[in-house]
Amino acid sequence: MKLQKVILLTTAILLSSYEVPSAFAETPQIESALQADLSSTKTILYLNSNRIENNGATQTLSGTTVVKQGVTYVSLRSLAGILGYTVTYDAAAKAVNTAAPDGTVARYRVNTKTYEVNGSGQPMSGAAYENKGVLMVPFTSLTAAFRIPYKLEGDRITLSRGGSGSETETEKPQNEPPTAYFRTDKDQYRIGEPITVYDESTDDENAITSREWANNEPAFFEAGIVEIKLTVKDKQGLSSTYSKQIEITSDVMYTKEEYGKRIAPPGTSIDINEMVLSFDALPYTYTTEPYILFRTSGPESVNEEGILYRDTISGPTRLMAHHKNSLNTKARFYLIATNRNDTAVSIQIESAGLAGPSPHPEVTGRMAGARYLQSTLTGNERSSQQIEPGQSVAIFPQLNAAVAAPGDIVSMNADLTSDGPIEYTMLMVRADQDPIAALPSLPNLNPNEAIVRGTFADSTRVFTYDGIVGQKPERLPLTDNKTDRFQEGMDGILNTVAINSGNYGVLYKITLNHVSPGTLIAFNPRGGRYFGSARVNQQVVDIKSSGSQQSATVLYRTKDQEEKVEIWLSPASGSNLPFALFFLPLSKE
Repeated sequence: MKLQKVILLTTAILLSSYEVPSAFAETPQIESALQADLSSTKTILYLNSNRIENNGATQTLSGTTVVKQGVTYVSLRSLAGILGYTVTYDAAAKAVNTAAPDGTVARYRVNTKTYEVNGSGQPMSGAAYENKGVLMVPFTSLTAAFRIPYKLEGDRITLSRGGSGSETETEKPQNEPPTAYFRTDKDQYRIGEPITVYDESTDDENAITSREWANNEPAFFEAGIVEIKLTVKDKQGLSSTYSKQIEITSDVMYTKEEYGKRIAPPGTSIDINEMVLSFDALPYTYTTEPYILFRTSGPESVNEEGILYRDTISGPTRLMAHHKNSLNTKARFYLIATNRNDTAVSIQIESAGLAGPSPHPEVTGRMAGARYLQSTLTGNERSSQQIEPGQSVAIFPQLNAAVAAPGDIVSMNADLTSDGPIEYTMLMVRADQDPIAALPSLPNLNPNEAIVRGTFADSTRVFTYDGIVGQKPERLPLTDNKTDRFQEGMDGILNTVAINSGNYGVLYKITLNHVSPGTLIAFNPRGGRYFGSARVNQQVVDIKSSGSQQSATVLYRTKDQEEKVEIWLSPASGSNLPFALFFLPLSKE
C-alpha cells in the first residue's frame, strides 16, 4: 500500500505541472478504493450513475457511468483503482497509463479513439474525453485490455474477476443498446422554414435495424413548440429513444402551398390552387418506337385456372401484367414462352419490374413500374435465354417464385426482344400444379370484366419539344383519349379489336430541351387515386396521390439556368387515369 500511495503522490505532482491537469484529477475516495479486497469476485456498475458495488460494498465513482452515442464510458482512475490497478501520468507522452498486477499496461490519451495495450495500438469504440476533471474512457477498452468478463443486464454491468486482479478467463462482450440521437441545424424556425435534421444515432455493433420518427416534418406551418422524437432499434431488439423540442415562431417564411412549390423534394405530394386545365397545353405530337405491347390484365380477378392471354410476337416486345388470384386456394402466375419454329430462338431481357403477391393493387402497380424504370437505368435485369424448337419455358422466374394467396395481386412490366417468333402465354394455376404439364389442357379465359387485354403496336411514344417551357403556366395532358389517343390493337385469343383504355403499358419518353430557370415540373392526377413513378433525369421519383385534382407530386425544379429535362413514365397498373404534367414558373423571392 505504501507503494500505491507514493504512485498517487507522484501522479499528483506531475499533474500539477501539466497544462491540462484537471483531466486526471480524482477525489480522495480513490484512496479507499485502492484498499479494496483484491480477492473480490464481483463488481457491479450502474448505467447513468456513479454508484458501484464491489464485493457487496457500495462505493462512489468520481464520474457517472454514461452511454453516449452507443458507447458506455467510465471513469478510468476510479474503476481502475477499484479493480486493483495502478494509474500514472506520463507527462512527456501526455498519456495516462493503467497497469495490472500481471504486467498488462493500457495507455490512454484525451480526445483520441485509439489506445495502446502493451505498446500495441488498438481502436476504441469512442474517443476518451474529459468531463469536469475526470478522464472518461470506453468501458470495453478496459475489459478488452485486461481480459475482464462482464455481463450487461438492464442498467447493470457485472464484472467477474479473479483473486489477484489478473484475469485469464474471457467472455464475449454483451450487446449494448443503441443510442438514439439527432440534432437540428437550429432551435428556432419561422413558419414554412426548412428544417434540417442530422441523425447521429449509433450502435456498438453498427446494427441499427429500424428508425421510427415522430413529428419529423420538413417544415411546420403553425406557431408553437414542437417535439421531434426518434426511436432506434438494433438487431437484438434493444431500443433507445431521444426527443428534442424546437420553436416555430409566428413569422412566416413560406405558406404551405409556397413551401410545396419551392422547397418540397421530388416525390412529395403538394396542394395547389391553380386550375390546371386553364394552363396552355403544349402542342403534343409524337413519334413511336416499334415495341409491341403484350397487355394481360383482363380478367383482372381470376376465378379459375386457365390461360389469361396468349399471342405470338417477334422482335421488341413490352410485357404488362396485372392479375388477382380470386380462387379459394393458393395459386401461381406464369409467363410461358413457346418456340413453335424449326430453329432455336434467342430472347434478350432488357428491363423488368415485378411486384407482389400483395392484396393492394395500387402498391403492386407502383412498385412494378418503379422497379422497371430503375432497371432501365441500371440494366440489372438484363439476361438472355435460348429456346429450342418445340420447347416451352417459364420465363421471369421471379413472377412465379412466390405463392399468391386468395386476394393477392401480381404486377409486371418488362421489355425484351427475340430474334424470331415466340408464343407468349400468361396463365394461372394452383400453386402445386406444373404449368408446362397443365398447359395443353388449360382453357382460354375470357376477359369477363371491363378490363382490357390485347396486343398493341408502337408502344413507346416519344415527345420531343424544342420550344421554351416554363415562361408561363403550361401543361401536357396524357392518357385522356383526346390529346393523347388510346391505342388500337387485337385480342390474340378472341381475334377481335381491342382498345388499350388508359394506354397502360405504353412508355412515354418526354424530352424538353429548353426549360426556363425556376420552373416547377409536377404530376397532376385528373382521374382519381394514382400510385406510380417516373424517371426524371436519371432518377426514379415516386408518385403517390390521393386523387384530388387540386394536388400534385413534385417531379423536378430547374435551378438558376435553362435546362434540358427528360421524363420517362408509364401509366401504373391499379391506378386511375388520365393525368397531366404541368410546368409552373416560380416567381423570384
